[in-house]
Amino acid sequence: MQKAPPRRPPSPFTRRELGILLHPSSFFNHEDVGTLGKTAYAFVDWLTECGATLWQILPLTPNGQYDSPYFSYSAFAGNPWLVDLELLREAGLLDGPPPYAELRDHRVPFDELPRRKRPVLLEAAARLLDTPSHPWRPAFATFCEEQSWLTDTCHFYALKEEHDDAPWWRWPRPLRSRDPKALAASRGALQARIQTYRALFFLFEQQWRDLRSYANARGIRILGDLPIYVNHDSVDVWVHQDQFELTRDGGLVVQSGVPPDYFSETGQLWANPIYAWKRMAKDGYAWWVSRLRRCIELSDLVRIDHFRALSAYWEVPGDAVDARSGRWRPGPGQPFFDVLARHFPTRPFVAEDLGTLDDAVYRLRDDNGLYGMRILQFGFDGMPDNLHRPHVFPPETIAYTGTHDNDTVASWWRGLDPERRAEVAAYYQFCPEDDVGRVVWSLIEATIACRSNVAVIPMQDLLVLDGRARMNDPATFVGNWSWRLPPDGLSAELAASVRRLVEQYRPTAPAKASGPT
Repeated sequence: MQKAPPRRPPSPFTRRELGILLHPSSFFNHEDVGTLGKTAYAFVDWLTECGATLWQILPLTPNGQYDSPYFSYSAFAGNPWLVDLELLREAGLLDGPPPYAELRDHRVPFDELPRRKRPVLLEAAARLLDTPSHPWRPAFATFCEEQSWLTDTCHFYALKEEHDDAPWWRWPRPLRSRDPKALAASRGALQARIQTYRALFFLFEQQWRDLRSYANARGIRILGDLPIYVNHDSVDVWVHQDQFELTRDGGLVVQSGVPPDYFSETGQLWANPIYAWKRMAKDGYAWWVSRLRRCIELSDLVRIDHFRALSAYWEVPGDAVDARSGRWRPGPGQPFFDVLARHFPTRPFVAEDLGTLDDAVYRLRDDNGLYGMRILQFGFDGMPDNLHRPHVFPPETIAYTGTHDNDTVASWWRGLDPERRAEVAAYYQFCPEDDVGRVVWSLIEATIACRSNVAVIPMQDLLVLDGRARMNDPATFVGNWSWRLPPDGLSAELAASVRRLVEQYRPTAPAKASGPT
């Protein structure tokens, strides 16, 4: 007897929607990195003026290697760098202006944050801990009680500080192997630092939950982001070593990556550990369930980055220097989603279904009712059956001009060879010599007008910015993630231009249901 297809959950998108992609670190801030302060609230208000209903962000976890939110030291904690100092002053946790000059650079100074911002955050954390009557103390106590990941994470950060930021597999063996007596002794010796980290992570939590509530109350949902892999040097791997393919000393038996593709001729080598999927299955993927539950605590919807690894993943030897020597290995597949369906009946997830795909990936996505992604920049390779041409976008997809990994549309357009430029111009019926601003907005309009129930536009494209505003180049490790929104970027004129397109192409009628994508 043929097995019946799994019952598809209800769609998380019940109408045609527009979203804007902008990570909080990109907000302009005279003090430091973009934060969860007044500019963030102004952005939410600006989204409502645009007629947008989605705010897509990148991972909210702490930046790790290469300043990347995708290489975090924790898959559960929030990023304290995003904490706004002005809001801390209003809450009585800081006095006076910051003890440093204003920043006027248009890039995030990640290398300066430990020197500039960390002492100020520590001061605020200390005041919270020293003030039992502070209004945030009940919420802080609840946070410490409810977040089961918190103690291990704070201990990990304190140990990294104690060992000059060395990765956990280079710590003394008793700590590396998590000997219970060594851990207990270390927690006792580092208790003050551990408590300080608890307060730091809480400060993020308080400010983010306030901001998210403000957004939700104005009809804005948050589309979060879940990296498929976690950083080798992370509390998650240190605490759950049996859940990853590691050597006895904590090294990589195999590592993650992708084969040669659009972004790199030698593939991409990510150096993340590979999950021990068979061992994870034995406890019902408990770590994954906890991780996804945490994501849903912080956002309304979750984009699963590199979704195809859940079907099959590219496994590269641990000592490889590039990704060409890898091989495809089966991922957890439908049994994994069967478990998720029991814990998350509405399945508020979006599949990042880009890269080298096959029918098994599409089947896994469609059988579980997940929206996929379509990228306008990928639609022009001379092939008439290209899935990324807007006229063939299925409704159950999210349409983008580009993602955080793409160049800006303006820079992409300028870099096209004459043949591809003519192809794009003929498709959209404009002149190849047209002003770049007109070209970019023609492509934005095409994305908003397409059949996809959801369209998301990166903020850089709305501002018609060049390649200097690119968020990330996957083939490089330096200079990424540091773009900041210009101080005058949230103009009423720009909001009105976006709203005209929303009113024309994305009325608030329910989204039309359709079959698998």
